[in-house]
Amino acid sequence: MKTGDLSPNTTYGAYLLMKISDRSFGLDSIPSEISISVGDQESVSSTAYLRHPKSKKLESLFYRNRVETLKARVNKGEEKMVREREDGWLEIEIGEFFNGGYGDEEIIMKLMEVKGYHIKGGLIIEGIELRPKH
Repeated sequence: MKTGDLSPNTTYGAYLLMKISDRSFGLDSIPSEISISVGDQESVSSTAYLRHPKSKKLESLFYRNRVETLKARVNKGEEKMVREREDGWLEIEIGEFFNGGYGDEEIIMKLMEVKGYHIKGGLIIEGIELRPKH
């Protein structure tokens, strides 16, 4: 997406809209890295566990130790939380940026998890929503 498509002099939040199936696996064993950058601006990175906010998964001591070991592989940054919307979709804030309206710069939004080396499944993506922050 380009900044020229958005209102100038506005701060925007970028949100990943998703669902996580009941039979999902591998999504919450290591945090995903999320980032947003505009033009030549350095990207601001955060992390997020892709799990339903109402998840009741039991964590054994072994599992918690494994999670801490895997978490050490991920770039540090603010940990973002998944939130349920009124329409039933989940969202996670990828980041925010200010559109100064001084050009038509490319907006790059990322969600990656490539350091866990295991299979994942059950993530359903609706899209990315950009909306003004108040």
